[in-house]
Amino acid sequence: MARTTFVKAARKAQGKCRSCGAEIRVGDAYKWAHPRFKAKVVVCGKCQITPSMTSSSKMVAVWESVEAVNQAGDIRARADAIRALAETTREVSEEYQESADNQSEYFPNSEIAEQNEERAQNLEQWADELEEAAEEVDGIADELDELDSEKTNLEEEGEKDETTEERRTEIETRLEELEREIEDKQSEGEEAGEDIVGSSPE
Repeated sequence: MARTTFVKAARKAQGKCRSCGAEIRVGDAYKWAHPRFKAKVVVCGKCQITPSMTSSSKMVAVWESVEAVNQAGDIRARADAIRALAETTREVSEEYQESADNQSEYFPNSEIAEQNEERAQNLEQWADELEEAAEEVDGIADELDELDSEKTNLEEEGEKDETTEERRTEIETRLEELEREIEDKQSEGEEAGEDIVGSSPE
């Protein structure tokens, strides 16, 4: 990975931030990196230079999809982003498998071919796990919608009998549990893909 340099105050305008698009003016803080064989990357002081900006690896598409998951807004968008990440991961897995097959054909017992074969298998497995996670997040979103609707109906009815109050408490408790489940699901996905996404394959 290219080394990132932080500049407290720009001596001259640096153009637009590669990440958020904000103008970097004289006096603004910014970060820059200049990877080999690629153009210089500049982002504002608030943004980060991500691996996808500096790498020419096959994994760039996966890194970009991971960033999209992290930036997804609501739960439905997060599920869609996870599903898109799974699809991208599977496509990159196929690229590594093709490379491994070609290398094995011309260079039997090649160590690089074995490494690419392993990467392909790990990516394929992670894609399966991501697809399952997307389905589970969709299910959580459905339950959240149902509970929100029921809670709204109870509030509109304005009834305050003991049974209604108990149901409201149950709904609020379940909503909190679902929010934690979503956080746990995302953490599981990050841990499962950490070794793959965090590496710099050739």
